[in-house]
Amino acid sequence: MVQARDSKRNELHDLGYKIFLDRYAQKDMSRESLAVGDTVIVVTNSATGQREIGTIKEMLLPTITIELNDGEVVTRDIEHVDKPIETEPEQMMDRVAAGIAEIEKNQKLRKTWSNNFRWLLDEWKFVPGGRILTAAGTDQDLTYYNCYVIPSPNDSREGIMATLTQMTEIMSRGGGVGINLSTLRPRHAYVKGVN
Repeated sequence: MVQARDSKRNELHDLGYKIFLDRYAQKDMSRESLAVGDTVIVVTNSATGQREIGTIKEMLLPTITIELNDGEVVTRDIEHVDKPIETEPEQMMDRVAAGIAEIEKNQKLRKTWSNNFRWLLDEWKFVPGGRILTAAGTDQDLTYYNCYVIPSPNDSREGIMATLTQMTEIMSRGGGVGINLSTLRPRHAYVKGVN
């Protein structure tokens, strides 16, 4: 794997850093490595799902006290706290480059392409889709595609449910779905029978 480069070259503004930690950085899903002093992403508003960056100040499991970057101190249940394993964009870039190169047939080609991909990612010369940034180089069963367009549903209960089943499978792996609903009759349209 390529070593991380000078982090100033890939620096993010505050909102960009929060998005990186929240959406793209790998997390300790077991939460077993949480410790005082760790940088974490915490749900600050359960109703809206608002998340903020903070530092763990105290752990009295199952609750954790966190000082947010703005100085506010919150206490939350452990299930609302995520610890990013990757805290710098360079770590994500290394993972993504190596993950994309894994398809190559031998170690020499994997190293060559990993280096090529890593160069392309550095300084944000190229930014892959979000699903690629999240999934590449991990063992998670996620799709690399951001969006799918699936066939229009048949105008029947069975057709609608089949489309919903397909949408559920795609969304469960992090993909988004677009469909054309023009095959469904408009609201208040005459219905001859029910199938």
